[in-house]
Amino acid sequence: MKKLLSIITILILAAAPAFAQTLTESNADYDDIALDKIVVTTSRLAQYGYKVPSNVSVIGEKDIAASNAKTVSEILGQQLGINIYDNNTYKSAIVDMRGFGDTAARNVLVLINDRKVNSIDMSGPDLLQIPLGSVERIEVIRGGGSVLYGDNAVGGVINIITKEGKGPAKLKSETRYGSYDLRSEALELSGGYKNGLSYYFYSKYHDDHGYRDNNHMLSKDYDMRLGYDYSNKLSIDLIGGWHQDKYGLPGGLSDTQLSTLGRRGTANPEDFATSKDRSIQSVFNFTPWPEDQYYGELSLGISYRNKDGYDSFNSYGPYNTKRSIDTAGITTKYVFNRPVFNKEVNFVTGIDYYDSENDILGSGDNTDDVTISKTERGFFGHLEYEIFKKTFASAGARYQQAKYAFSQRNGVCIDEKRKPDVWVYDGGMKYEYSRGSNIFFNIQRTFRFLATDEWYNSANYPGFSTPGLNLNLKQQTGMQYEVGVKHNLKDITVVSITPYLMNLDNEIFYDPNNGNSNYDKTRRIGVEAEQRTNLLKIINFSPLSRIELVTNYTFQNAEFNKGPNDNKQIPMVPQHQVTASLDTELRSGLGLSLTSRYVGSRYAINDVQNTTPKAKDYLTLDSKLTYKWRFLELYAGINNIFNAYYSNYVAKSTSSSTKSYFPAPGRNFILGMDLTF
Repeated sequence: MKKLLSIITILILAAAPAFAQTLTESNADYDDIALDKIVVTTSRLAQYGYKVPSNVSVIGEKDIAASNAKTVSEILGQQLGINIYDNNTYKSAIVDMRGFGDTAARNVLVLINDRKVNSIDMSGPDLLQIPLGSVERIEVIRGGGSVLYGDNAVGGVINIITKEGKGPAKLKSETRYGSYDLRSEALELSGGYKNGLSYYFYSKYHDDHGYRDNNHMLSKDYDMRLGYDYSNKLSIDLIGGWHQDKYGLPGGLSDTQLSTLGRRGTANPEDFATSKDRSIQSVFNFTPWPEDQYYGELSLGISYRNKDGYDSFNSYGPYNTKRSIDTAGITTKYVFNRPVFNKEVNFVTGIDYYDSENDILGSGDNTDDVTISKTERGFFGHLEYEIFKKTFASAGARYQQAKYAFSQRNGVCIDEKRKPDVWVYDGGMKYEYSRGSNIFFNIQRTFRFLATDEWYNSANYPGFSTPGLNLNLKQQTGMQYEVGVKHNLKDITVVSITPYLMNLDNEIFYDPNNGNSNYDKTRRIGVEAEQRTNLLKIINFSPLSRIELVTNYTFQNAEFNKGPNDNKQIPMVPQHQVTASLDTELRSGLGLSLTSRYVGSRYAINDVQNTTPKAKDYLTLDSKLTYKWRFLELYAGINNIFNAYYSNYVAKSTSSSTKSYFPAPGRNFILGMDLTF
């Protein structure tokens, strides 16, 4: 009955746009829809939202405020084409786009203010390092972005833009309480001066005991952003972040353990991990031309990040690992974004450089003692040109080179180096047939270099594994074909549909029988569809100040296309996903939002032969009630209203059909208060 009620909710929300469309002719006043007003940087140059193709979307501050999400990963999980899974810790959240399953962390690129944050190892990007409260917007590019962004940008790109100071000085405090002894407090100070100086400071303390035993998460954050517009020729941005956390690792539960320990129990009560993440970034934008001339804009970004981590697994004896990763980056770009002879020209070219070094030291039963470094250089250029009125052709290319150095010192001394490189390209067309509406297609070649621990084995188990490189592994390449349409119906409803086909060669998967291996070919076919409707322009009800409806549906079929797993589905990839949300607000300050999400069944991690039953599908419904009055905002939320029992992550044993389940939280509550002065 509960599941039926949730399904009915989704169907009602999904059907509303059809009703809305029949009423549009009666509304004579059309304002810009919210998305059109946002300037996005998804093509590495600034464009208004209505100009970008339909596979790009922006999560704005209003979307974040209407959600019960506590982290960046949770707000991303409500978006079109994105599946989020974790092993019961915020820290382990993985963002999957275009159906990569177990390798999603290495095939989706995450940026913070255009700074790459993917790790050189298999762990991928750490989404907990940026608190959601300091985020201004999140730009989501679905599909390949290898030409513009380089390594890891195969399934998609996520660019997280943090807040910056503006206007009069403002002080804001945030307090949250919730189920499982959740307590969170944050303080925000921001403002700007007429001389061009702006400032933003944010601090947060988060303490959450979690749904399961040994699921405690304690984190602290300090973020700042200073800006200075010296003139219309030069601006400087300084961005810094400091994050620290400690969290339990409850691990998975077998069917037997679920029956004896319960969903909230753990078989690993002493496993835990800690990390510290510190970053600093400076961005210089300048136009060194005479005042009355324009020859483009130059940008230089310099960044440094240090991440220290420690994890301890004690179920079968102490197995401890200390990791330290230092990454320095330099990104440069030249942008020309002006009409030439009455034809729009958007051109960007630049160089991306990152240098990372990872020190790994084991203790207890772990004998690791290794240093791995990776240096990346990428040279890219991309042009979009208006060949006919509102008809654009685009093309680009990138050359990427990486240098790996492996130095092992744990009894078997090994020093080896590798130097892969690749050329990739893209091309496409876009026709803007009306404001906010376009149809497009593109073809692009994608790539991903091997993560260090896919390529290199540091463990030494005689007769089983030997330290060193797996010289048989190849780098991953592929081709993506995509078409799409985004239609703006009189600034009331925006509908987008994007079918795609992705063929990959030498995709790297963990084979339970052979370890990390290249599969000959994999294929992904899918369709992403979404509608956004501003119902306020239809419903003539003066007390309403906001009512927006968003529904989306994703179909994706990800399968092995050759070799021993031919025609088998790639594990942990649901074929069907549906999300529906309704956000309302009265002029009196009272607001209500509802979000429902359905994720279809999928095979467990490691089940590349599809021999065991799929993990069951699940459907959730969340709600949030808010009240705003002058400087005060109060809110209360309920997540998983119908108390659905499900696991968003399931793994199969490498030696048997036994599975490990990571139960998701049941019904839970959150209360909060924000004060702004």
